[in-house]
Amino acid sequence: MTSEIALVPATERPHPARLSKALYPVTGVALARYGDMDANGHVNNLALESMHENARAEFNERIFPGIYDPAARTIRLVTANNVVHFLAEVHWPSTIETGLGIGRLGRTSYVVSTALFVGEDCVGLCDTVLVMLGDDGPMPIPQQARELLGAHLLRA
Repeated sequence: MTSEIALVPATERPHPARLSKALYPVTGVALARYGDMDANGHVNNLALESMHENARAEFNERIFPGIYDPAARTIRLVTANNVVHFLAEVHWPSTIETGLGIGRLGRTSYVVSTALFVGEDCVGLCDTVLVMLGDDGPMPIPQQARELLGAHLLRA
């Protein structure tokens, strides 16, 4: 018997506006390394995902100084969900521009939305839900951090 309900639905394609550099208030640069290539001469998907991750981590460190220092932190950020769209092949050598913005800001969590560009072409998108944790579980994002995150919302 087959069910008409998809137990594992496919993730929708990203909104076309996500392909524009102008949408992202925070920009940076990542370099594709020779060792990131696969057997076909493409920068592999894990390397591209690590570029999203690094842009996200650098941003989080600016908003929450010391967040990645276990000895100094009083709060933690954990990843609840991570969706990546690989949109085009990337070849070595490449300089990849990163774009980052806050896609959604909730009470205890927020979505970091990142994009990778080669020239004007968007080659990858990523949306990561991060949850703020204290000793007793999810906790509200502190007001000062909310203001900083809110200042980096995706530009509509």
